[in-house]
Amino acid sequence: MNMVKSIFFKLSLIILASEAITLTLLSFSKKIYSEPLVPATSDIYVATGNTLYLITISLAVSFLFLWIVRKKVIRLEYILLVLKSLLCCALFWTSSSLLLEGTIYYRGELINFVSIILFPITLYIFWKKFTIPNLIITIFMAGSSAFLIKLMFSDLATGLLLVGFSLFDLYEVFRGPLKHLAHSLHSSEISLLLVRVEDIEVGVGDLLFYSLATGLAYSVGGEVLALTSIILVKIGVLSTLLLLERSKMLPGLPLPVLLSVFATFLASLLS
Repeated sequence: MNMVKSIFFKLSLIILASEAITLTLLSFSKKIYSEPLVPATSDIYVATGNTLYLITISLAVSFLFLWIVRKKVIRLEYILLVLKSLLCCALFWTSSSLLLEGTIYYRGELINFVSIILFPITLYIFWKKFTIPNLIITIFMAGSSAFLIKLMFSDLATGLLLVGFSLFDLYEVFRGPLKHLAHSLHSSEISLLLVRVEDIEVGVGDLLFYSLATGLAYSVGGEVLALTSIILVKIGVLSTLLLLERSKMLPGLPLPVLLSVFATFLASLLS
């Protein structure tokens, strides 16, 4: 039990940092964008199709990674190294451009320069596996990714995305390619996709969706509902950790994310 408390405390701080990034960026963006960047996602059919499309893409990528591992075409670690560095640069460039364009602080050349310089820097950090810098960059990537998703999609589309990926996570862990990847690889080979807290490994995608759930709550009900979401996510994480004592591998999304989404849904009905 003491180990669970220690893991929970450290993991909660990491999640809270990612949520703080998402909420900070969303609070700034509210002054600039009053509508989602993709207004069509307010339609139920478009929102549902969007969720199914993204789940299909995720499943295809998982199967591709599994094929690469089994065929030994190239070490998966090298692919993840380049992809994560490129994604970090893209997230910085996109977030900075969207928040600063049209303001007196916008400097396109500077943003482009920093984005380019970030690639070799992050590549080196990920390659050498520097623990603290790696963790800081990963937290930024999770928080900013959640911000961009919420900025693009309506509340409806975001809610469906969260529910859809929570259910998909159940399949991925127990039946899908993620289960086979976990059995086929040593965790060090996919460490770029994971955040390690003592003996527990949490997917970077889990951090993203925890932050997105809190971002949705903020969009629907402001600071109070966002705080409620932060608490509910932590309750869900603690429950998952306790269940993990009886199992070697559990999906990290369903309990934390669905608790938060349910509270947000109730708040939207009552408002």
